[in-house]
Amino acid sequence: GEEIDSLQKIHVFNMQKLKNSELRLAEAEQKIRELALTIKRKEDLIKELVRTGKDAQSVSRQYSLKISKLEQEIEQAKTELAETQKQLQELDSKELGDIPEKVMLQKECQKKMEAAKLKVQREARELEQKVAQMKHQQSQIQKKLCEESEKKKQLEAELQQDQQQIKVGFFLFPYDKD
Repeated sequence: GEEIDSLQKIHVFNMQKLKNSELRLAEAEQKIRELALTIKRKEDLIKELVRTGKDAQSVSRQYSLKISKLEQEIEQAKTELAETQKQLQELDSKELGDIPEKVMLQKECQKKMEAAKLKVQREARELEQKVAQMKHQQSQIQKKLCEESEKKKQLEAELQQDQQQIKVGFFLFPYDKD
């Protein structure tokens, strides 16, 4: 009778150990599932950050191209003004027999030059404002890109930690050593 009693106690003790082991195993499995979900969310977030970064780079390239084009337009307008001034100088140096015709041509050329000067000044001011605005937007995008890149690095590091925890979890909980 004593032996049966002792065997029953050992059996109860072993059953308790088994239940404890099953509990720890269930907790470990739950933790692994939660970590897997966290990893999935972080991977999705990283993909989104990468896509956002690529969009920002594309916009940045477009602005750079627009800035270059506007700067070329300013140079072209300056060239046109210089040509008109040259024509006026040539007209001044020419000896025309008909003075009224020369005066009329000079006035016409002077008007053209004034109009060209105004056009250049107006365009240059407008283009410089656009360039300044685009450079500001470009710097904002660049700043956002750096922030997103930092977030991405941080998330990748967290992802590594999560994956490491999962590996550790698999090695710690496969057997109950009690």
